[in-house]
Amino acid sequence: MRLKILLAAMLSFALFGCNGDGRRDVGVIEDNLPPSATVNFSRTVLPFNGGSVEITVNVSDPSGVKFAEVNISPTPIGFAPVQLVPENRTVKTATKTLVVLLPLNSSRTDVTYQVTVRARDELNNEGTINIGTLTVRSVYSDFPSITPLPDPSGTF
Repeated sequence: MRLKILLAAMLSFALFGCNGDGRRDVGVIEDNLPPSATVNFSRTVLPFNGGSVEITVNVSDPSGVKFAEVNISPTPIGFAPVQLVPENRTVKTATKTLVVLLPLNSSRTDVTYQVTVRARDELNNEGTINIGTLTVRSVYSDFPSITPLPDPSGTF
């Protein structure tokens, strides 16, 4: 008789998901992905003389954000990677607004900067996300293309 009661109790725990402490494992989220990021740029294309760009980055993860850092490559003079401070564990996000100064572009071609976020969640899932590009135009970008004149030695 005791064996039947023990088997019935074990079967009910198995069927109803009781984990031994009186709670059921309902709504448990398996988090095996790194945090995700959204971004807003004040502008993405700058004239040849460069200038400032305001970047707002929001990193979020279901288990919480442990670490996040914004980086730019190639690194503009005076720029260092910027860490985002997690707001709190219940919000599960980290947000930062930063202003980046991009220098004058004196080359013949546009210069493109890659903006990335490296982030790690509370479960140590880590990844690097390419969140966008910034372009400083060349001084030659706005010149109209020059078309050659027709050959004057042709027929009249």
